[in-house]
Amino acid sequence: SGNAELGFVALSQIYKDGKVATGSAWIVPAELHDPIRQDAVILNKGKDNAAAKALVDYLKGAKAVALIKSYGYEL
Repeated sequence: SGNAELGFVALSQIYKDGKVATGSAWIVPAELHDPIRQDAVILNKGKDNAAAKALVDYLKGAKAVALIKSYGYEL
């Protein structure tokens, strides 16, 4: 919007294939903050849901792991 000169955004919003794809960036060193965890879980209500299981299985697979890492996430 142009309303701010700078701000913090998730690295994944500007990162692609191991590099900053647009704009400029400063990655906050890991020792300056607690880990930011993003997890996927199947709740008890969905434990028998085949689609939920398939999604979690996909997220654990090599293709999804590579894609997630390409956006700057560490697994």
